[in-house]
Amino acid sequence: MRDLTTTKKKKRRRTLVLLIPTLLVLLLIISIMPPTTTTFLLAANATTTTTTEEEEEEDDVAAAAAVSDFNVAAVGDWGCTPNTSNTVDNIVSKDPELVLGLGDYSYQNSADCWFDIVDPIIGKMIIEIGDHEHDVPGEGENPELLDEYMNRFGLEQQYYTYRYGNAFVLVMSQEVPFDEDSEQFDFVVNSLSKASSDPDVDWIIVASHTPFYNSPGVRTDKDTLRDTYHELFEEHDVDLVLSGDVHNYERTHPIVFNDDESDSPIPTTSTNGETYVNPEGQIFVIVGTGGQSIHSFDGKNPYIVTQFEGYGFLDIRITTTTTNDGGEKRLVGTFYDNDGGEIQDQFTVIKQGVG
Repeated sequence: MRDLTTTKKKKRRRTLVLLIPTLLVLLLIISIMPPTTTTFLLAANATTTTTTEEEEEEDDVAAAAAVSDFNVAAVGDWGCTPNTSNTVDNIVSKDPELVLGLGDYSYQNSADCWFDIVDPIIGKMIIEIGDHEHDVPGEGENPELLDEYMNRFGLEQQYYTYRYGNAFVLVMSQEVPFDEDSEQFDFVVNSLSKASSDPDVDWIIVASHTPFYNSPGVRTDKDTLRDTYHELFEEHDVDLVLSGDVHNYERTHPIVFNDDESDSPIPTTSTNGETYVNPEGQIFVIVGTGGQSIHSFDGKNPYIVTQFEGYGFLDIRITTTTTNDGGEKRLVGTFYDNDGGEIQDQFTVIKQGVG
């Protein structure tokens, strides 16, 4: 009679022998994968689109829509300073699913110092490109620096879209042409048109390093930018526009474009500036508080709700509540400073009666 125990042991040994070559091949593949291939795999429920590959990603988008409770951290103008490290610690304490870099990172001829500082969160980051990703203060143009950021984050071009949960993020760039005759303009029009008609998209967020509107200070706002895009944002129901470049924090009421005087947008609400129910218009927020330096305000424009001179970041919490009358979608923006995580601003946008 055959010894069944011995036979089973031999079968297990043969199975292990057969598996070893396969495991070695897998380890070899993983070891040679470039770091850029991992960046946009940060969440199973997120998708990125830079070209016309949308059709290939429909299954991923459907999965993304299932996420309805998450938070996004956003801040720009980071630098490589102790303040930058404090900002990273502040973000880590809120455990966001996604971190949105609003431009201007190392301010040096190499991105290495910034990559090192943001290492605890870089796996969940997407970025937009600012002027200092190619123009180094005191040094001038450095195309190789731009390549470092583009390669590290797997970017084929400087403008793209990103989907997480029921939020759609459009990342723009002012470092390449953005006028109405540009490829970027066509991309923005097509992307917003698709997002605004998608029943699974409840929130549309635009990231633009250069501000559309800001109070008097060290920077002037960009009239060509708002003249070209603000009405387009209105047409496609954009909710929130995030910027950096100016090194402070500033938030508007929901505002609509003013055809007569584009630098004087029209607030659409007379509320206390904290809660907006089904608002008309867009909220513009400057979050240039990542750690490089702080710019002082020289005044406060009438459509501005809050100003803050200090370091910190904006946390965006998105939640969905389902009820018999269609439910409620809620976006809560909270600016946490780096001095103990104190709340310097908070606003809530509520969409009621939506499916």
